[in-house]
Amino acid sequence: MSGHKEKSVAEAFAEAMNAYQNGNGAEARRLAKRIADHHPTFGGAHYLLGLLSLDRAQGKQAAGHLAKAITITPRQPVLHMAMGRALELTGDNAEACLHFRTVLGLMPHHAEAHARLGNGLRLLGKRDEAMAHCREAVAQDPAHADAWNSLAGLLQESGRPAEAAEAARKALALRPDWPAALNNYGVALKELGRLTEAAVILEGAVDLRPSHAGARANLAAVYRALDRLADARSQAEAATRADPRHAESWMELGLVRQALKHSDGAAAAFERAVAAKPDLAKAWFCLGEARRQQNKPDLARKAYGRYLALDPADHCGAALGLALAGGANAPAKAPEAYVRELFDDYAERFDDSLVGKLEYRAPTVLGQALAEVLGPVSGLEVVDIGCGTGLAAPVLKPLAGRLDGVDLSPAMIAKAAERGLYDHLETGDVVAYLESRPGSVDLVAAADVLVYLGDLEPIFAAAAKALRDGGTLAFTAERNDDRAWVLGPTQRYAHSVPYIRAHAEAAGFTVALLEDAVTRHEAGHPVPGLVAVLRKR
Repeated sequence: MSGHKEKSVAEAFAEAMNAYQNGNGAEARRLAKRIADHHPTFGGAHYLLGLLSLDRAQGKQAAGHLAKAITITPRQPVLHMAMGRALELTGDNAEACLHFRTVLGLMPHHAEAHARLGNGLRLLGKRDEAMAHCREAVAQDPAHADAWNSLAGLLQESGRPAEAAEAARKALALRPDWPAALNNYGVALKELGRLTEAAVILEGAVDLRPSHAGARANLAAVYRALDRLADARSQAEAATRADPRHAESWMELGLVRQALKHSDGAAAAFERAVAAKPDLAKAWFCLGEARRQQNKPDLARKAYGRYLALDPADHCGAALGLALAGGANAPAKAPEAYVRELFDDYAERFDDSLVGKLEYRAPTVLGQALAEVLGPVSGLEVVDIGCGTGLAAPVLKPLAGRLDGVDLSPAMIAKAAERGLYDHLETGDVVAYLESRPGSVDLVAAADVLVYLGDLEPIFAAAAKALRDGGTLAFTAERNDDRAWVLGPTQRYAHSVPYIRAHAEAAGFTVALLEDAVTRHEAGHPVPGLVAVLRKR
């Protein structure tokens, strides 16, 4: 009798699965529910009911059915995969990840489990682990478009836009008209400075999915970078209409309004952003900037304070804005995280922007000053501190027997390496780097570096320690005539001639040259500057 009964259940389940596979969900549900009612320990019925709820995006109901199935047969990978998917729908990503891990414990090469675990870990902020699982997913299944797209997003978040673009391109090769992958590809192209291409790609994403606020906001950001401000405003406004709770869309609208010099409108948009997402640190920073531009220092200080509570490392430089708003004394130097992030974000378009738009000529000015003081010279041990993308390398290389460079920004160092002019490049703090090389350097050059330092005593002392007797420290700076050093409205430091002279001499230098120079323009006007060549006594 028991054998006949088991066969009857199996036959009923086969009939239910057949109905499900043929698209007859109502019949499949009726049969599965009858099996579950009469044979509650038959896990297959609970599994099928879970699948049917998943198809309706009913995550909580699906999880309830699947929990019963897992209790009956706990080591079935297919059950844990389905449970993970159900928990994704409920937003419980931590629990979903546990079930995908269970699948991988049973089937280590399960591509879909790796892909879903990677996406879940990304949502939990575990970027490196997420990336490892997405890479494993595409290694196991190179045609896994979702994994390629998730990998693209993770690489973009990690500041690796070239790799992100390639991963998104592979996702699109598998699913050509996929708005999410087009969005990721467009964002990566934007970060690579390929703005015209990025606009075309993001326009495609918006055409395919007009209601996607994120794609519209990203397109607005590209238009803003292309100085197509009317188009940028149109897209940003459409993004906020598509999803009034999407904080990033309000952020972009605020940035567009700032670019259009609409400070009141910008502040209102940033207020909407922080209301929608109170832990969005950058929105608080932008609100602080907008309030400062409105000459509302009390409100600016409040916003900067909220930002610093969320990001104590200060990747946006709020400590500088807080000082300018009268909320604190200016820090002795710009926050390290701020400088690193500023130039990591700027690396791909740095040369075009600085040389083309700001008429940057600090390396040329520095080279002329060195030629005047040193005359024809070669074979020197030269260090280019704050080397950036290496714009000073062509000026310094003819003087060098060895040319090394150091910069806080890994992205800048990578661009500098492409020039092929440096013997060694290193990512790190310039003061610590100089202190690590006592008495080994002939020339320390700093083009447009001191503008991120207020107090020059540490850099002068470190340079004096690194230089051999008779060695040279050459730099450009911005000039002010009122105080020893001052933080300006562009969040760059300017120094006075008496201050530079006094601290140079205190550090053991003789001032060989210290004169006015213009190394860049701001808003079409020359920025008062200085060029200096100091010799170690």
